[in-house]
Amino acid sequence: MKFMKGKALRACSTVFVCVTAVLSLCGCSDIGFGDQVLLRPPRATGDKAEIQTVIGEQAGGAYKLKYPQKGKYRSAITTFEIGRSEYAVALYSTENDSKLNISVIAESDGKWDCIGTFSNKGTGVDRILLNDVNNDGKEDIVVGWSNYTTGKNTITIYSVEDGIAREMTMDETYNEMLIADITGDKNDDIVTISLSSAQSAEASLKVLQYSDQAKRPIAKFASELDPVVISLTSVSFCRIDSGISGVVIDGERVGGMLTTQIVYYDAASETLDNPLLTKGDNGTFKNPTTRKDIITSRDFDGDGITEVPVITSMPASKGESAGTVCSLTSWKQLRTNDGTLQTKLNTVINYNDGYYFILPENWAGHVTARSDAAKREVSFYLWNDKTSSVGDRLLSIQRFNSSEQQAAEGDGYKPLNISLSDGTDAVIAAQLFSTNTNDKMNLTYEQLDDLIKVL
Repeated sequence: MKFMKGKALRACSTVFVCVTAVLSLCGCSDIGFGDQVLLRPPRATGDKAEIQTVIGEQAGGAYKLKYPQKGKYRSAITTFEIGRSEYAVALYSTENDSKLNISVIAESDGKWDCIGTFSNKGTGVDRILLNDVNNDGKEDIVVGWSNYTTGKNTITIYSVEDGIAREMTMDETYNEMLIADITGDKNDDIVTISLSSAQSAEASLKVLQYSDQAKRPIAKFASELDPVVISLTSVSFCRIDSGISGVVIDGERVGGMLTTQIVYYDAASETLDNPLLTKGDNGTFKNPTTRKDIITSRDFDGDGITEVPVITSMPASKGESAGTVCSLTSWKQLRTNDGTLQTKLNTVINYNDGYYFILPENWAGHVTARSDAAKREVSFYLWNDKTSSVGDRLLSIQRFNSSEQQAAEGDGYKPLNISLSDGTDAVIAAQLFSTNTNDKMNLTYEQLDDLIKVL
């Protein structure tokens, strides 16, 4: 779904990131930390004491340290190096003031001095990031402030110029934030995600870029998001197609269903696109990824591109117990050229027993599966589309305790070379069956090594 075709957002005024700074998955990366920036806790020797002395001077007495709640860096006092200069950021409140304070402290010739102290009306610290958001070649300190009353977070940015810390205030609020070069111009963009709320029915993703005129990042691009999403499960900046990266948003809708939205910058139209979200004639939003299972997007096949899970029920006869019919999880890649989803893998996932089965390509549409919770067994059968009935059994997979292994082998099960990740000595075993209906559907035990994987 494209928005703002052919033009960018006009800068209106001062506008100004369960998610971490960005999940580190295959195909995904932590956002915006250059190699020249090294963060660490204060040294256990003189640095910490000197920095705390400076904080006490700025606080004018007793103070209480405040800790970021999200992101990699959870320390109330964090030191970092930019080039050959060393700085510290301290977050605290004083006993006589309800406001939160941030002090930027610099080291020079072995001595620590405050180069700027600022106050904020937030009720907590959401996160701290270091990124060059004003494009001057030096990292800036980006702070997200939380507000427990409104549920929305605000942003301030602190840059060091001529040995003095300067503050850039932002008016815009957010639910989640990340920093990435989403537009591909080699500069850091601030990406904000705002959910629908009592104050605003509109949900949106905005890209903020630094404006020399406004002297702060302002909104340049925006994409509408699903207004029925009430919470965010996972947000990451990942490769979504060959040579294209975007923001992958997994969120819970009203009613508990999970959905995935992928927002990326379309260089040809110079707009943001959210192709999985479509609006019907009645004004309601639709998304083909809506699912009841809490499965998040990830690089499932390890090719460096994030796939989206689409979950459907496998074929079943009329009147069959739905509790035994397995779900098919199809891992799909977004095709940015036409906005469709292309299936990469079809899987049946057994969360209780810690493994999943990859359906061979020729099984797609011709096989169904049933689970037996009491026996901890999943079985696959041919499916007869004409009669809507289950046919010959092709495969059964079962989990046994090590003490049951000998009996299982006596029943025709063959233990697989799989080590489960739950730390138990349980064994995953399989039994193959042959069908004369279509011998191309028959498998060998050697093939199972590539088809049955540990979660």
